[in-house]
Amino acid sequence: MANASLDYNSVGELPDRFWDKVNKTDTCWLWTGKIDDGYGRYSINAKYYLVHRLVVASLKEPVNLDMVVDHICKVRNCCNPDHLRQITKSENSKNRQSVDPGYCVNGHPLFDEGSQTHTSYRRTRHNGEEPSITCRVCNSVKRLINAVVKED
Repeated sequence: MANASLDYNSVGELPDRFWDKVNKTDTCWLWTGKIDDGYGRYSINAKYYLVHRLVVASLKEPVNLDMVVDHICKVRNCCNPDHLRQITKSENSKNRQSVDPGYCVNGHPLFDEGSQTHTSYRRTRHNGEEPSITCRVCNSVKRLINAVVKED
């Protein structure tokens, strides 16, 4: 959930330097800047905001702090406003439970021929450590993004 002390609705129009970090594909608008746990982060006045919530507030509708912004496409670093919607925490939990376990969080197949998976343990705020399974595609994208971010 987003930090309640950040006022997404007061940010207004996003600057060109924000949009320079967005790669608009035929479907998703992929954030290429700082990424934390798969989600894009953007710094404004030394505070990091969630990119998808900024886009909703700037291009779509005011962000309700009691709601979560759901990625309909299931791609965490996507910031295409057509792929984002505000839903309740309860709806979000139900959506997560209904995700097919044969696919990674970004929808890539985990167990078909030629796929590779990597299991690591990540610390979470609420559950201590939990297993995180990622696919070869996501691992490659993460390494590429981290390399580009380090160059900045």
